[in-house]
Amino acid sequence: MGQINGLHHVTAFASDAQENLDFFRKVLGLRFVKRTVRFDIPEEIYHFYYGDEVGTAGSIVTFFPITDMPEGSVGKGQLSAAGLVIPEGSVEYWTDRFEEHAVEHTVEQRFDETAIGFTDPDGTPFELVTGESDIEAWGDGPVPEEHGIRGLHSVTVHSNDPAGSFRALETMDWDRVGRHDEPQAGDRVRFQAPGEGRGAEFVDVLIRPNAPQGVMGTGTFLHVAFDAGEKWEQKEWSERFRDADLITTSRKDRDYFWSMYFTEPGGSIFEFATTGPGVTLDEDVSELGDTLRVPDWLDVDIEYIDEQLPDITVD
Repeated sequence: MGQINGLHHVTAFASDAQENLDFFRKVLGLRFVKRTVRFDIPEEIYHFYYGDEVGTAGSIVTFFPITDMPEGSVGKGQLSAAGLVIPEGSVEYWTDRFEEHAVEHTVEQRFDETAIGFTDPDGTPFELVTGESDIEAWGDGPVPEEHGIRGLHSVTVHSNDPAGSFRALETMDWDRVGRHDEPQAGDRVRFQAPGEGRGAEFVDVLIRPNAPQGVMGTGTFLHVAFDAGEKWEQKEWSERFRDADLITTSRKDRDYFWSMYFTEPGGSIFEFATTGPGVTLDEDVSELGDTLRVPDWLDVDIEYIDEQLPDITVD
């Protein structure tokens, strides 16, 4: 059996497609690498992907912009933040940039890292966290490459059942960082992917038993996806999860990867996705995100769908 070496992507809900595009491209400086649709409701809902230059697994943040979805609230039983890697010396650059763009933010020290907390226009919680990553920043965006985002750093799981969340991560062979005789970051317990660090390798389990329950909607995350390697490895992981009473779904064709899911005992949805084939499956690198892409197997009229979706401008 292979290893689940890190995070693959995170997915959240937004209310306005253009506002979402402008924030993640023009403020955060991520590349818009895929413009597709929610495959089960293609006539109504975009699916946007942001990432590095080529949409590397471990760099991707995706959104479903849904104009009539109720506003959610972040709380227990879901992800309460996604972290993105920035270089150690880039904290001042980003706090200055956020002030310039009127993005409210906080600065916190934990686990020997600096975390700049902020929310997107819908209130979805993100962090820029200092760290190392094998993923390179996109060099052709509005943020200088030396300060650019280098993929995912972590997700925070606000658990209804911390012991159950620990068990799910331990079943994935992720290692707990900070035992009872080592310092931890307050109400957080960190798990790290096995093998050599490459970025996109941490899950923090947040333990706040008196916090309110989360409500899914715009401004909240749908799931976190982990990189499960090849399809045969994904199948073996599914069998292992089921043996641990973590019941997985059937395999889903997401065109750019294959996905399976389970809800971990703390309430968050965990996806385990194949590494590829990746977002360059149907577009050249130079053209990523330029046009609406719909998989051949969906068998729909792409021109009709494009007319039904909200107008967006990518400049």
